[in-house]
Amino acid sequence: MSAEPITVSPEWIRGAVVGAQKIPAPALPGEYWDAAEVLRGIGLIQLDPLTRVSTAQRLTSLTRLPRKHRADQVDAALWPAGAPASFESFTKVACVFPLQDWPLLELRRQSVRHKYGDTLSEQLRGQIREVVAAQPRGVQIGTIETALDSARTTGWNWSEIKQAAELMVRTGELVITAREGVIRLFDLPERALPPEVRQAEQLPPDELRAGLARRAAGTLAVMTVSDFAHHYHLSKHDAAHGIQLAGLLPVTVPDWRETAYVLPGLLEADVDPAGIGPVKEARLIGPFDPLLRDRRRALRIFGFDYTFEAYVPRDKRVYGHYVMGVLSGTELIGRVDLWRSNGELVLNRIWAEPGVPARSVIARAKAAAATLARQLGVSLRLPGD
Repeated sequence: MSAEPITVSPEWIRGAVVGAQKIPAPALPGEYWDAAEVLRGIGLIQLDPLTRVSTAQRLTSLTRLPRKHRADQVDAALWPAGAPASFESFTKVACVFPLQDWPLLELRRQSVRHKYGDTLSEQLRGQIREVVAAQPRGVQIGTIETALDSARTTGWNWSEIKQAAELMVRTGELVITAREGVIRLFDLPERALPPEVRQAEQLPPDELRAGLARRAAGTLAVMTVSDFAHHYHLSKHDAAHGIQLAGLLPVTVPDWRETAYVLPGLLEADVDPAGIGPVKEARLIGPFDPLLRDRRRALRIFGFDYTFEAYVPRDKRVYGHYVMGVLSGTELIGRVDLWRSNGELVLNRIWAEPGVPARSVIARAKAAAATLARQLGVSLRLPGD
């Protein structure tokens, strides 16, 4: 890596970070043609079951897809009936990853095996694998519980069998590459994953560390050690080692405590620090979107102080139950509280960020909400309607 970091401006950072997300303009087809392409492009999509507006994977995908794309096409692309396109696992939270990235997470699976592998008996693991092996496309957790005469999981009250199966997913002894509706199917890696994907697990550890760092840098564009560690739930030591191995270039940003790192080609690319963009190009950004899922990073890059308030008591909320950011150009200029009900996307309130004219934010928030409503296949109800 270069001994002398290059100094870049906050505006350049925002242009690079937003540009890496490849969010299409209205008249253009965009970089991605379905949700599986989005996933391969950005590396991971955080999952969350709340459906007040739509699921997390749908909101993240739709933001990066053409306006004609519809929400009901997203899940079918991420979990197709034929050859798998993805696998589900965890950073700190549940995420879906592109199938070809399975090898890059092998060191994390090894870490979980080392830490928790002895907590499951060989007998229980063998019983679960036997039930899974009997189903050609994998099996729902309820079927495993029934076959092993276990109590059934209800909500967050997990049975012993579900706890064991979920740990086996984290260690790589089971894999989730398909769903029946919204229900995940547990499968055997040797059956569900292509041989070339499994074989790549055997790459040297430093090659996997470097590959993971380059993958994160491609998605985040500009990342500190802390950003990389948060993105994949790594230790700072492992994140720093991966960045060093990947040959990323250091950059400094005014008022940032940590050095940031970029792929070498980014410093030579044409980065557009556009600022606020046209009204019709505004998009809504979900709470688990890569632009927002790391709250400290969003504050540092965009000055956008976001708290997810769905689980905050109503009388203690500052903004609302399910609030999305308003992205215009390279700026997060406001936020909206909205929900989907009875064939409508209801826009309850709009807030402008400090220093941004309210009229400008309102126009862009309404345009972005209209885009999302079309993608969700519902009508839009504005405040006062």
